[in-house]
Amino acid sequence: MKRVRLFALLLASALFVSTIPVTGASAAQKVSEQESVIVKEDNQAAAKPAAVKLGWVKKGNSWYYVTNKGNHTGWAKINGRYYFFNNEGVMQTGFLKNNGKWYFFTTAGYMKTGWEKVKGKWYYFDPARGNMKTGWVKSDGHWYYLDPSGAMAHGWRKVDGKWYYLGDGGAMYKGPHVYKIDGVYYFFESSGALTTKTGIQISDMGNPFYTNSNGTVVTNKEINGKIINAEGIAVNKVNDVMDQKAQWYDSDTKYLVLANLSEHELRVYQGRKGEWTRIKGSWEFSCGAPATRTPTGQFKLCWKYETEYGWKRFEKCKAAYCYWTTAGFMLHTILYDKYSEGNPEYADIADDRLGMNISMSCIRLALEHARWIYTNIPHGTRLVVYE
Repeated sequence: MKRVRLFALLLASALFVSTIPVTGASAAQKVSEQESVIVKEDNQAAAKPAAVKLGWVKKGNSWYYVTNKGNHTGWAKINGRYYFFNNEGVMQTGFLKNNGKWYFFTTAGYMKTGWEKVKGKWYYFDPARGNMKTGWVKSDGHWYYLDPSGAMAHGWRKVDGKWYYLGDGGAMYKGPHVYKIDGVYYFFESSGALTTKTGIQISDMGNPFYTNSNGTVVTNKEINGKIINAEGIAVNKVNDVMDQKAQWYDSDTKYLVLANLSEHELRVYQGRKGEWTRIKGSWEFSCGAPATRTPTGQFKLCWKYETEYGWKRFEKCKAAYCYWTTAGFMLHTILYDKYSEGNPEYADIADDRLGMNISMSCIRLALEHARWIYTNIPHGTRLVVYE
């Protein structure tokens, strides 16, 4: 009986001990598995690459623009400006040819538009697209010519068989106008081309010039009934001294008035500078007294007294057909009684002296002459007063 109990006790102990390794092995295995998982996760965290920097990135001496897809290539608009990146993503600077067109990028990389000076030469890039322009370009109201290289031209250029001149600033000389180049006068037409015509041409200043077929202006000569001065202005040659003098003046209207104070003689001309024809005169007049001399110079007839018959009352008399000049004196009739009204032909005369220096600087004319000027000569007509 005791042997049976002892055997049972030993068997139970053996069974109990045999279960310990199994339980311990399972736990160790689980710990080991847990540790391997942690290591694995730690290894993954350590192997994960750093976050990629987006936007502008400098590598060495080159700039790149990085997006989620990598280095950008080709055109890019960044903060309102255009950039270009080559196939490797490198930002481009200087001149670049793309799809047959030239562009220019600054050292900061952005595309230029408008005028840009590069190595001492001016170039023009389309304000909207940025491509470099060649040939004729209009900028700020002036025409410029850009050579095939794109550089701004200066001096003489022959374009489509016609000669043009580009000034120091590159702007084309405008016409119709005469310019002095290297001591020679040339006439350029309204298109800017050098004229090829022979004969009289009128400049934008109203001056007549006699030109040769090579564009030069004739100077210091008499040719085909014209007198040509040192500046090339050509006027009709006439025998009368006063009529010849008139030829050198211009006017904003088709009329011109000359008054010779020394001779008290007034004449009216029609035409244009260099081709004036006398249509009225010579008319006698009185002018300013020694203390109130009539001014000499070039003036304009500017304002008519708008009362009936152009009457103006002075302190002791009146005058009719009063026409103000820009010099502040008037052309008007002889003097009448200060109470005169209506048609001056029936007014009482106060002073009808002509050919004398007696006025307060005004030019006094006979009634019919003052009336003709008042009625026919428009505002803006040139009045030349000389001695």
